[in-house]
Amino acid sequence: MTKPQTDANDCILRGTAYQDQFRFFAVNSTKTAQRARDLHDLSPLVTILMGRLISATAMLSAELKNKGTNVCLKLDCSGEVEGALVICEQDGALRGYARQPKLWFDEPSENFEIGKHTGKGTLTIIKELGMKKTFTGICELVSGEIGEDLANYYHKSEQVPTAVNLGVLIDSNAKVRASGGFIIQEMPFADPAASQSIIDNLNNTPNVSDLMDMGYCIEDILRTFVFKDIDFTVHLNQTLEYRCNCSREKFERALILLGKDELNEMLDGISPVCSYCGKEYHFDTEAIQGLISSIVYT
Repeated sequence: MTKPQTDANDCILRGTAYQDQFRFFAVNSTKTAQRARDLHDLSPLVTILMGRLISATAMLSAELKNKGTNVCLKLDCSGEVEGALVICEQDGALRGYARQPKLWFDEPSENFEIGKHTGKGTLTIIKELGMKKTFTGICELVSGEIGEDLANYYHKSEQVPTAVNLGVLIDSNAKVRASGGFIIQEMPFADPAASQSIIDNLNNTPNVSDLMDMGYCIEDILRTFVFKDIDFTVHLNQTLEYRCNCSREKFERALILLGKDELNEMLDGISPVCSYCGKEYHFDTEAIQGLISSIVYT
């Protein structure tokens, strides 16, 4: 038996199977999820939540065609989690944050049950397609586990039969051992026999993060389990990484939009922090005065 090969870097795959009767997306997001965990000092529960959202958003980004476009997956909920947001650019650069990054429960098992702590809410997909074109889709949460919610979104909003498998495996210190997933979508002209073949394979496919932890790369998981004895073709294999696009210039522009009156109240200096990467930008009295001087009313 050939030894499974792990992915050297996080990656996003897009492809088709069964003579284009199905399309698929797959992702290894282990390093990206770990980077998010480190940057935001996430609790175990929120590490798992963000890992799932990162995998889902990364796969959604594989549909983007134009440079400079991005997709955002936003969770809003009434439970203790409150919500989270992840954005992935067309080039695979991803960033995100959780509203309650350090959420913790004294009962150990409570720290692994995401759906129990989301409550009622929505999952929103926002695609910035360039040329001032924006697509927004939204659906109610059905479980709060993200994978089932995303499958429900495709079923309700796009009428596309979809299977979603998202997995995140962490150790006792909340270090991410494996994070990834796949999405399988049936095209309208798919042969029912082909559909049943894939359903049978999916029913016999272990959780993706367990397989990754055993050493399988994401493409081998597709080949060995999901598309066992089925021809498939990978059309896109793109690197995924956690990379924030914040800058001092962006914060300057945001501060200028506040106007002179509010800036005058900040003359002692301020140090805003980026929600996505935690980087702090200090603006002292002189810097604030410079921003005020740059505002010209017409």
